[in-house]
Parts: sequence; structure tokens; C-alpha cells
Amino acid sequence: MVISFRKVSELSFDEAVRIWNLGFEGYSLPMTITLEAYMRRTINEGLSLEHSLVFYVGDEPAGFVLNGFRDINGKRIAWNGGTAIAPTYRGKAIGKKLMLKNLELYREQGVDIATLEALDQNEPAIKLYEHVGYEIMDRLVLLQHECPMSSTLFEQLDHHSYTITKGLPRDVNEISFYQRLSPWQTGWQSMKEGESLIIKQGSEVVGYALYKRGYDKEGQLIDITLYQCEVLPGHNDAEMIYTIVLGELFAPLDYLCKRKVFNLRESNQLLNVLLGKMGFKTTIKQVFMVRTMDKE
Repeated sequence: MVISFRKVSELSFDEAVRIWNLGFEGYSLPMTITLEAYMRRTINEGLSLEHSLVFYVGDEPAGFVLNGFRDINGKRIAWNGGTAIAPTYRGKAIGKKLMLKNLELYREQGVDIATLEALDQNEPAIKLYEHVGYEIMDRLVLLQHECPMSSTLFEQLDHHSYTITKGLPRDVNEISFYQRLSPWQTGWQSMKEGESLIIKQGSEVVGYALYKRGYDKEGQLIDITLYQCEVLPGHNDAEMIYTIVLGELFAPLDYLCKRKVFNLRESNQLLNVLLGKMGFKTTIKQVFMVRTMDKE
């Protein structure tokens, strides 16, 4: 069979959307996307269509990979923001060919670290990524809470000595314990319509959060999504700091809207426990995978 690759930038947006939906046909989660959503995702996540690939068998699209790039602390970071194989070509080693070609592209672009996320139940995909050098760095959970929140856990926090500041997402970038190598969509660069919350003890930053509030066409709050929340490592008051932050960003607690947590690290055990006590339930689990590009 004749195989070839094309840049996604060479396609019309309509064709790119068609190939996306074909690739995710029959997927375990609904992944069908509209043209508007595809364009919004490309912009918000900083995807490079010039450096994203479609794999063809003859004239038929067999699979694709979308890529984003960021420079963080002197390192070139790449994100695989979507890989899928058309149903006809699944189980035929197309994925391996596509990933190896994509790693060649990363080398050409001077990438130091490659990252991606995968559903934890998608064992064939995880094995494929491991086969080409990726390793699981952490496990991730997506959580949701659809009822008004109980204020019981927050009543003890009416009086505390911490100060809270709300600002722009980029404000967290100078914090020493900000999680820079995190799942792509949880980074401040993806928070174009988001907010930051920073908590201090005196002049020292001891905690932060990145989150977004979503509104309907009438301007009514419909959801609040937490993307990152961290406390200064080793702080002896970590539980209280987390609770203060969560109470502030999910307020008003008696308001009926969806409250969500996106790609929370399982290794952040204390935060996971607190969210569980607050009534959050896991909806999806993923793995966060990393490949160092000097590793062959």
C-alpha cells in the first residue's frame, strides 16, 4: 500500500474536522466535534496545524496527530493534542507509523520533552505510546459536583490570617512551586478565559489555583472548572489552605451549577481527599505520559 503524510494546514477546516470525527468514530467517549469547536480548540490550546500530521493510505485518511509547542524554562515542550485512527485501519500498525513520524517531526522542531494524555482504560494506546518511549508520569482524574455545596467544611474558616488575591492566569507563572510540566490544558497558557487565585501568608505565596467560570448567553453562571490547585510543599497548614482556596473559587456554595475538576494529579493526595469529602465524584481517569527526546 502507498502511504504518505500531509500537514493539517494543507487541508480545509471542513476536511480537518471530517478526519477528526472519522478518527474518533466508535470511541469510548463522545468525541465528535463541530467546525466552530475545532477552530476554538486550535486557538485556545495553541495547536500548530503547520506541524500536525494526517496519515494517508492511498487517497484515504487513515489517522492524524495534532501538536502544540511551548517553551518552558528553556525547554521546548510538545503536546500530542489528539491522535486517532480511522476504523478501517485500526489494528494495522498505523498508529506506530504515525507516532514514529511524529517523533521525527519533534526532533526537527528541537523538542526536549514530549507529553500527552490518554484514557486509562485505553490500554492499546498506552502500550503504543510506551513502545515509542513514553512513560506514565502521573495519573489524572476528572471530577464533578452538580449540587449546591455544603458549607459545613468551610465554617471553621471564617477567620484566618491568609490573604487572597484574584488575577490573571499568567500571575501564577512566577510562583516557585507552580506546576509547569503539567497536562497541557491545565497550564496558565490555556486559560485564555480563566482566572487565578493566589493565597499568601504575609508576603509569602503559600497556595494558588487556576480556574474558569462558564456563562450562558444570558450571562448566568453555569459551571466552574478547576485546572490546577497547589500548596507550598511541606507547609504544615496545607489542608486549611486548600480548603480556603476551594471555598473561594467554588463560591457561592449554595448556587446551583456544575463544579468540575479537570485532570487533577492523583499524586496530589490531600486535594483528592478533600474534594471527595466535598462530594466530588470521579467521571474520567487518564494517564499523563512524558517522553524525554534524548532518550532513544
